[in-house]
Amino acid sequence: ILPEANYSLENVSLDQTSFVYYVDADGNIQQLQQIYTTADRQWASLEEIPEDLVKAAVAIEDKRFYEHQGVDWVTTIKACFFMFFGNGDRGGSTITQQLVKNVTDNWDVTVQRKIQEIFTAIEYERRYSKSEIMEWYLNEIYMGNRCNGVKRAAAVYFGKELESLTIAECASLISITNN
Repeated sequence: ILPEANYSLENVSLDQTSFVYYVDADGNIQQLQQIYTTADRQWASLEEIPEDLVKAAVAIEDKRFYEHQGVDWVTTIKACFFMFFGNGDRGGSTITQQLVKNVTDNWDVTVQRKIQEIFTAIEYERRYSKSEIMEWYLNEIYMGNRCNGVKRAAAVYFGKELESLTIAECASLISITNN
């Protein structure tokens, strides 16, 4: 029996940061407070995310992202080989598989979980465009320092808006996910 891939992005609810504003005596809008629940996250549309950041994510995390359908069988087979015959710490997950793991919050280190992740990633690739998957991935990933997603991480690490990042800052930011 094949596992059911029933995790839809439409059903995922991400905690996001809220802001409280006020109008000062001069009539200017000022931020009074930043409020977040369990995650400090601000959603960024793919249009807001620098192309260099997307390219850096593909280069560092999944160089065949635009070529596979959710699973990179070459890296998956290599990871299995190294797990059984050598160094078992090589990753074989694609960006799509990492998104699945993040939105399902299932981090079990089991063959069953990995198989479920593979089937769900294939389903995501059928249901969503590469752009949608990339947008979700870059908004979902944990960037350290209590930051979830690249928009909040740009503000915390570089003190600037996501759209203003340089090429070097994009590369530095996405490398956080790879420790």
